Amino acid sequence: MTTLNPTHSNRRRCALNGLLALLVLLPGGAVEAKHIYSYRDESGVMHFSDSPPTDTSAEVSEQLIDVDPKRLVYLREDGPTNNRRFSLWNGYGGPIEVLMDFEDESNVVSEPRLPGTLVIPGMQLSQVLQVQPIDEHQAWTYRFSYRYVHGDPNARPDPEAVYRLPFDEALSLRVDQGFGGKYSHGDAHSFHAVDISMDEGTPVRASRAGVVMSVESDFYGAGTDIAKFGDRANNIRIVHSDGTMAVYAHLALESVVVGIGAHVGAGEVIAKSGNTGFSSGPHLHFVIQRNSGGTLVSVPFAFTIGGERVTPTAGQVLGAK
Repeated sequence: MTTLNPTHSNRRRCALNGLLALLVLLPGGAVEAKHIYSYRDESGVMHFSDSPPTDTSAEVSEQLIDVDPKRLVYLREDGPTNNRRFSLWNGYGGPIEVLMDFEDESNVVSEPRLPGTLVIPGMQLSQVLQVQPIDEHQAWTYRFSYRYVHGDPNARPDPEAVYRLPFDEALSLRVDQGFGGKYSHGDAHSFHAVDISMDEGTPVRASRAGVVMSVESDFYGAGTDIAKFGDRANNIRIVHSDGTMAVYAHLALESVVVGIGAHVGAGEVIAKSGNTGFSSGPHLHFVIQRNSGGTLVSVPFAFTIGGERVTPTAGQVLGAK
């Protein structure tokens, strides 16, 4: 979620060029990392790559380096000061809902009138706001903010949707925490989530077909300090045909094999399980979510196993018997 505070005024000369004050809140300010591989060839030339080299017999060094978190939503501002237009680029692979409001306004009119909301499809630039002074001969000023939420609020879950197990059905894996789990499933966005105990490196498969909306694969480390690790879980968000979204979390570092915008089929391998973020041990956190009036909420679901719908519960073993 991102917050923006653009400010405009005609009270100071410098503001006529469009004074834009931005406050962008990236998710928790967490640090991400990348593996960097380096080696020196026979000619003495150093080579660097973000993937292991396969065409050399030289000794290869490997290190983790911190990288900046990704920003997928950007604001664009254009037009004269007395007719300012704001557009947002949605770099996610699915829709977001943008909620806007003035924090301060005097002698201005906007289109649309605020507060207001709109939905921007994935991978699209859309104009979200136009602001003009009512009387250019009088002092005018404004400041507005916005936030965005994943998903289309008009989406409705398909009650007949089929969710296969998010791992090889030949495996037998235990549900450590089910719906409403007291440890970490108390909030609306995670109440109907399940935590499945899973060894690190286990292939994670798409439970349902959809389009990859977002990917985080560069976090490393895990722990139970929520302030430190709460926003550091590698994850994939996939949007389905009915607008619901599946989140697969705590994935292994750099194990994701799908990209934003990719179409994935049910059962397709999308990553490897891990132990990243707020976690007490290796497991897969799986949840179905939807946008409910500007808030992410989890959706109850059942896995289809052997043709039967099974609601996962804590202590239950899923998969091969």
